Amino acid sequence: MITLAKYEIIHRAALEDYPLSEEQLGFTGHPLELLERSESNTTYTPIVIKEDDSVAGFFVLDTGDDKFNYTDHQKSILLRGYSIHPAYQGRGIAKTTMILLTKYVKEHFPLVEQVVLGVNEANKAAQSVYLKSGFIDEGTRFTGRSGVQIAMCLRVS
Repeated sequence: MITLAKYEIIHRAALEDYPLSEEQLGFTGHPLELLERSESNTTYTPIVIKEDDSVAGFFVLDTGDDKFNYTDHQKSILLRGYSIHPAYQGRGIAKTTMILLTKYVKEHFPLVEQVVLGVNEANKAAQSVYLKSGFIDEGTRFTGRSGVQIAMCLRVS
């Protein structure tokens, strides 16, 4: 069973054993790096993706102003640092997570109307997951740390 849960210290050991390839790190930050940033950034909410009791993935929901790189919609939240642990990839967890994301945001961020993200133009697999999950490519492009990013949004209200 796949669930989303706010990060707690009990999840740290699983994130320390979270190998992402150089290619994957070109598209996303490592969970430990994002956790470190979240310690000094009050707009970050780290989330673990769990399969039963195991950590299968990680991302951050960010209510800060970085979301305005992707949208001008005030009632939005930024999905950043999304990844699935390599041992759990190819099992439909990403697709399930995207379905659960809408419910999670509605429950924990009731004023939010849309989730926004940036996906690297070269990351075709992630683009496919996001599009199949209801994210819309609204045509905005910008240059990020690893190339051209496509801004996408998912309406949750």
